[in-house]
Amino acid sequence: MSASGIYVRLVLVALFWASVFQIGKYAVEVVSPLFAASWRFMIAAAVLVPIIAMREGWSLSALRRSAFGLLVMSAIGVFGFNVSLFYGLRMTSAVNGALIMGFTPALTAVLSTLVNRESLSRQQVVGMALGIAGVVVVVSKGSWHALAAMSLSTGDLLVMVGSLCFAIYPIIPKRFVHGMSALQTTGASIAGGAALMAAFAMMAAPDFLTPPPLPIAAGIAFMGLFGSAVAYLWWNQAVQHMGATSVAVFLNLVPIFTALIGVVLGQSISIAQVCGAGLVITGVLYSSGKLAFFRRPQSWARLDTKHPAATQVK
Repeated sequence: MSASGIYVRLVLVALFWASVFQIGKYAVEVVSPLFAASWRFMIAAAVLVPIIAMREGWSLSALRRSAFGLLVMSAIGVFGFNVSLFYGLRMTSAVNGALIMGFTPALTAVLSTLVNRESLSRQQVVGMALGIAGVVVVVSKGSWHALAAMSLSTGDLLVMVGSLCFAIYPIIPKRFVHGMSALQTTGASIAGGAALMAAFAMMAAPDFLTPPPLPIAAGIAFMGLFGSAVAYLWWNQAVQHMGATSVAVFLNLVPIFTALIGVVLGQSISIAQVCGAGLVITGVLYSSGKLAFFRRPQSWARLDTKHPAATQVK
């Protein structure tokens, strides 16, 4: 797949996950967080597992070799992330949750550098800094006083735990998952996470087997199909092609899309949110190489190649 095709998919993934924040916030006001999280991923697993069996098959030897990595992805990146997220959304707003997730790219970059020894380019650092600045502008509404006085609620802290869990998810395959395609890795981690959440929900969620109202069921089905099966698959494919750090910067688009969906639903948007969105989008474009602030003149490049001594200080 071309780089442009991967970028389009990553933008759509950000849109799908932004929808999860809005739909999830609505769902946990009616059903328990464990109900929403577990059925979301059971639907995703029910779709992915048979599709993978028909298209690629399952290799038991590859599953055994990668069992540790897949278990970590399932337990932390799927179970830990989603339980933290849905319980957090019960106590904070959808936009707040999405904005906190805007710090995930920075966490992913740090962890990827430590675990996978991935180096950070100046382009990635600048793009990440712009994205974080944009998130801060939106959170603070452009006010230093608001930023200084801001405190985190329990819901915000839970979403922050979820952010850390999701930062861990994409760095695992490179080092601990071998001999499996992106589709197989996605299906195995989602099926494992769904099994963990279902087992926990059966013990802790009294409404686990109670049919929800039709709008809630439709919302959870959307989260399962697009916010889980499709989004996780495209995300893991992009990680295999580009690396965890390069892909993670697209998470900065999630709070922007979450705010825009809120506008469509009748919520207001401020000038600070518009400015913050501009910074985030600029950071994504710069990190992905679609935007350059400074370009060296071609004549300078030719001079350096032909006469390297000309650049030395005598």
